Amino acid sequence: MKNNTISQRLLDLFAQNSNIPLSYNEINNALQLSKKEKILLSDTLSTMLQSNMLSKERKKYRLTKAPKSSLPSPIPMSSKLIEGIFDATPLSRNFSYAFVRTPDKDYFVGAEDTFNAYHNDVVALEAKLRRGKQEYGVIRKIIKRSSEQLAGDILKVKNKWTFVCSNPKIHNWFEVSDIAGAKEGEKVILTVTNWGSPLLGKLPVGKITEILGKSGDPQVELLAVIRQYNLPLEFPSDVTDAANQLSEVIPETEIKNRHDLRSLFTFTIDPASAKDFDDAISIEVTPQGWRLYVHIADVAHYLPVGGTIFTEAAKRGNSFYFPKKVIPMLPERLSNHICSLRPMEDKLCMTVETEFNRKGRTLSQRIYESVICSDFRLAYEEVDELFASSQTAQQVKSDFSPALVTALYESRELSRLLTARRMAAGYIFFDLPEIEYQYDTEGFVHRLTLAEETESHKLIENFMLIANEFTAEKLSLLSPTSMYRIHEDPDFNKLERLIETISFYGLSCVMHENLNKSLQYLLSSFPSPEYHKVFDRIVLRSMKKARYSIEHISHFGLALQNYTHFTSPIRRLCDLVVHHLCKMYLTKTSKQKFSHEQVKLYAQIASDQEIQADQAERDIERVYSKTFMKDKIGENFTGIVVGTSSSGVLVRLNEIPVTAMMKHGEFGTGTWDYFDKEMRYVNRSSGVYYQLMDCLKVKIIAVDDDVYLEPQKGNDAHEHVFDRDKYKPSAVAPTGKPGFHNRAKAIDAKSQHKKHDRRSGNATKHIKRKK
Repeated sequence: MKNNTISQRLLDLFAQNSNIPLSYNEINNALQLSKKEKILLSDTLSTMLQSNMLSKERKKYRLTKAPKSSLPSPIPMSSKLIEGIFDATPLSRNFSYAFVRTPDKDYFVGAEDTFNAYHNDVVALEAKLRRGKQEYGVIRKIIKRSSEQLAGDILKVKNKWTFVCSNPKIHNWFEVSDIAGAKEGEKVILTVTNWGSPLLGKLPVGKITEILGKSGDPQVELLAVIRQYNLPLEFPSDVTDAANQLSEVIPETEIKNRHDLRSLFTFTIDPASAKDFDDAISIEVTPQGWRLYVHIADVAHYLPVGGTIFTEAAKRGNSFYFPKKVIPMLPERLSNHICSLRPMEDKLCMTVETEFNRKGRTLSQRIYESVICSDFRLAYEEVDELFASSQTAQQVKSDFSPALVTALYESRELSRLLTARRMAAGYIFFDLPEIEYQYDTEGFVHRLTLAEETESHKLIENFMLIANEFTAEKLSLLSPTSMYRIHEDPDFNKLERLIETISFYGLSCVMHENLNKSLQYLLSSFPSPEYHKVFDRIVLRSMKKARYSIEHISHFGLALQNYTHFTSPIRRLCDLVVHHLCKMYLTKTSKQKFSHEQVKLYAQIASDQEIQADQAERDIERVYSKTFMKDKIGENFTGIVVGTSSSGVLVRLNEIPVTAMMKHGEFGTGTWDYFDKEMRYVNRSSGVYYQLMDCLKVKIIAVDDDVYLEPQKGNDAHEHVFDRDKYKPSAVAPTGKPGFHNRAKAIDAKSQHKKHDRRSGNATKHIKRKK
């Protein structure tokens, strides 16, 4: 063939076969690919699926035409426009709608009303009512594009270059006017020169402005995500110059103006790979109980409000943590040296001192500026190993001193009391371990594991909560404006939907006036690990997302009336701002002040940047997981159904912490009805069904835009953890009434942000397959 690119060979192959659907193996055999080319084939198929050049059904690929936009007639502008952020997540999952996120609520937007908006664009929306009841939005204007530069891959289609964005939420493909020497199989940056026109059916256009490297290389994929989100890899020269001028030497005059705690036994507990240590702990046994010191790096001392470094930190909003890469909020000289609470070095801190009795009840608290010198730098794993040994301070044979071992055991005892008190107040805990990546010498992921929360993590979390809660309470009383970490009560409609779903699986939620206790009991009532693996996440999705705000609203998930973030000023803007507020109004050691509007702006920046960090980290997790699974095609695994959609079921594999898709086309012949509320598929003829918690034996059949599965055969290949036909309801243990019988007491109506019901109007969706 004249053109030897994989994508062109695929197009030629489909053309020669009159566009007959072809399986992965048929394509591989026809093209006679080498082992290295097979890896490129998976990437190319994934890219072409994502760009809608190919469609896939029943494990076979078919060539499709470029999408044509409908040509709706122009809609007159309205003066009542609402500014928000366009969220194309549903469009990327092949749904015909999207959302616009605003501070007050989320608006449903049909695909025909998106006005050429792309994911994370700032848009102007007009709110409307459908049939006088259901609210939805129509986008009238693009206020600001999220980014003019996109990371992705290029494909040559019929002698024309096409760009496909790595971010699947960029739901269109782009024409390329200049490839700048890029080759297929390379990750590139496209600068958009024309966003196209849905009204005229024209695709967007751009030119290649940077070649990042080979697609599939972990570091190249990471760089692509960094570019996609416009994350700053370098600090401006004036910021680094300002940081380099700061001295690590603490003047004696500064020490005299602070509480000198350098002789107090102090230690830090952090991840083994951490370099920025922004919190340290001291604990003393008292006649009443304990005296706990939470020392937090005094970053605000080095960053005056409005200064060069502070201004840059306010732009960044937070640090970004990726596998083997950190993009810090502060220059390294500050984050890893001057402000980092490294052992055996004098450091400036803000200290929250708390007296507890032997039941873990707070007796008194105060905050002040201090200077400390940490005695030990510990990793979580070391502390957990000590706790697991159950040895006394005299029995432990390690590098730990008796004083350190005693301090750790006393800390554990206090932490356990604090945990019990928080649970009694309604603290809601979800068992959702995160994925950890292990790498080979070339930087490729060679193993995925789950990071469980251990007692050492819980200890630090409990102590940080003490400091965060105290500073929030004091600032609410003394500061005209403050920044809080708020978590509003769950939306009633979402909770009602949750009740409907869990009741199908033999669960009930008994409603008390204390909604926290109701959900807490629900989580504790799950009868097996399979229930937790599935329903912890479903319950979490029924809750709202925590955010930063100047509104003094309680934190629902933590069951706290007062809460902010104070304990990580090296990596979070909120904490840095709160430190300055503490200096102004609590310790009264600073005269620098924020205006109401400044604090409001910083809260919005902190919230927006946190969302961006979460999205970027999820994108990296998705890319790394897919790359890891590419050589697993054809292998067998076991898994559990953790979710459903109109496309099929999501299966969490047991052997590898990866969630994969089994499309309904793999279920078997016949007509399958999808029941949205029950999250269940039922074969209309045979009665065979797929539902949450089903245990499956599956095979990996493809890795392209997602990891795809097919069921194995055999009597034990599909088992139901919950069988409704055999289910007999048991008596409800606690007092209360099932369901929501007192809406006003359960949820404050003023704090509700009703969201559009994302379900389709039909109770079921019929999916037919030929026999």
